[in-house]
Amino acid sequence: MTGVQDILDRDDVTEISINQPGRIWFESRNGWEYVDTGKANFQDLMILAKTLSNFSELAIPLDEGNPICSVILPAGERGQIIIPPATEKGCVVISIRKPSLTRFTLDDYIQSGRFDGVRIAHKHVEQLTDRQKFLYELSRCGDGVSIGKFLTEAVKDRLNFLIVGGTGSGKTTVGKAIADLFPPERRYATIEDVHEMTLPNHPNHIHLFYKKGTIEAKAIIEACMRLKPDHIFLAELRGDEAWSYLEALNTGHEGSISTIHANNTYASFSRLASIVKQSAVGMTVDMDLIMKTIKTSIDVILFFNHTRLTELYYEPEEKNSLLSQL
Repeated sequence: MTGVQDILDRDDVTEISINQPGRIWFESRNGWEYVDTGKANFQDLMILAKTLSNFSELAIPLDEGNPICSVILPAGERGQIIIPPATEKGCVVISIRKPSLTRFTLDDYIQSGRFDGVRIAHKHVEQLTDRQKFLYELSRCGDGVSIGKFLTEAVKDRLNFLIVGGTGSGKTTVGKAIADLFPPERRYATIEDVHEMTLPNHPNHIHLFYKKGTIEAKAIIEACMRLKPDHIFLAELRGDEAWSYLEALNTGHEGSISTIHANNTYASFSRLASIVKQSAVGMTVDMDLIMKTIKTSIDVILFFNHTRLTELYYEPEEKNSLLSQL
């Protein structure tokens, strides 16, 4: 009915994602592609979502009060479903992951080159890489052109951005400008309470929403990680979601943008740590570990005052030193 099964039956497809009605995205060895179809309208997608949730025998039915669920398809594929109000109005987000049926031998890995060019990890590496040196020097130039180049190169290296400032300082606006630097062919997810982070240059995207008292930001982040985004843009760090967000940055979702209210770049560390510490998970985690996790997860901090960048933090040597102690 929606056209999903036709794509699901293809042997070369590993992931299927529906972000908005009328378009089905799928991932194969060629990367992300899509097909436009008139079959996958909102009503049909809602029927599909309800059917899959019923088949999975969920303890709580999928509806507006419970808009997030994990499902299992008849053939064993696993899926994640999110419906309004946790998505854009008129959009059903469905992600289906096909289990791999391929079995490789070690010789297959050797012959295919998958074992070539391995970087040997060792703990006591505190010196800067050539790329870190290059970015560090750019960040210290202080002129607008160099800062612009630094931000562009930092995006290429999938560094994590934290934009800091007060209300009306321009955090969201500069976040959009940085988001526009990211490659258009990747998959993106935004998480907000009010829709502001539009992505007109990135067609494979989903917009997810939390609502105070009904849809937890933490639950949205956890569900988002099952939708296979390459990058996650979180509107603001201010509650239980903070630790989940830091975990996401350390589980294959590097290259992110988020914001926080603080008085300067260094104050954002203690501000974020206190937010984490106040959460249910944070109460059980040592403050020293929280601070180390923050400083090894956040790469670039930009402080804005009245829409002007007045302070920039980028200290890769400190990050490398902390990583060597973990």
